[in-house]
Amino acid sequence: MLNRLTRRKMLATTATSALATAMAATAARAADPWPTKPIRVVMPFGAGGSMDVLSRLLAPIVSEQLGQQVIVENRPGATGTVAMASVASAPADGYTLMFTGSSFAIVALLMRNLPFSMDAFTPLSRLTIGPTILTIPSQLGPKTMAEFVVAAKAQPGKWSYGSTGVGTSVHLGGELFKMATGVDMTHVPYRSTPAIVSDLLESRIQMSILGVTDARQYILGGQLRGLALSHTERLPEFPDLPTFAEAGYPTVRASNDFGIAIRADTPAPIKAKLEEAYRTAVRRPEIVKRLADIGLIVVGTSSAEFSRAVADDTARYAEVIRVANIKLE
Repeated sequence: MLNRLTRRKMLATTATSALATAMAATAARAADPWPTKPIRVVMPFGAGGSMDVLSRLLAPIVSEQLGQQVIVENRPGATGTVAMASVASAPADGYTLMFTGSSFAIVALLMRNLPFSMDAFTPLSRLTIGPTILTIPSQLGPKTMAEFVVAAKAQPGKWSYGSTGVGTSVHLGGELFKMATGVDMTHVPYRSTPAIVSDLLESRIQMSILGVTDARQYILGGQLRGLALSHTERLPEFPDLPTFAEAGYPTVRASNDFGIAIRADTPAPIKAKLEEAYRTAVRRPEIVKRLADIGLIVVGTSSAEFSRAVADDTARYAEVIRVANIKLE
């Protein structure tokens, strides 16, 4: 009898010890600090552009804050969907996130057979906005938006505007401008911004909506003329350049906005940690100044604010895509 009781006590003690060990291991795993390995940031476009510059400026700062290396990986192709598919298929553990551009709100409207759902992603922060300028050749003649609209209406279907491709924010901004003003202009897609600028300088096209950095030297040099700014307020370096709203067309928008997003089912504490790290990094004074030099304005919004902005952009672009019957071939 004594042996039987002793055996039972030993078995109970062993079971209790095993349970305690398992609970301790579980607690230790739960307490493991995140991150514990390098973080991969997927870029939807190639190296050298403004988004790539932004991502690489922020990577070492975020690495310092989180205590792990942040690796930028360029995965260009298919209007950003190659990068998006890569993130959508990665584990939802916070170790893979992506930069987003204006196409984030557009791509699902133009490409119906995506290998992922946009619901798979959570926007974490809109880090910067990139104001754009409706630009014309100086020799064209008009000096104000009102004069340009009158002149364009006198040449229905004969004038054209350039963009960096079908379905880009610049293309849709041009179509928004046509809808708002009633002008009839032909869209000419280009492979690069320098080619657009070259044709503007030679008056082979009559209009484009350019980033501040792309237009700055030519406007200041008098070769191109800016008529309206896509932003909420005037820029200090162009104090006489009105916004689209001031010019009478508040619905026209064509800015180049950059942010970060991650898989929607990533644990909330990890999403919050990444959001805070990037918002803090982008607000550093030296980063704000460096980005201003390349035409980007720091905003560093919250995830909720970014989500609302994406929803607003999607609604705006859905309407112009429908009205203009824009399709990606």
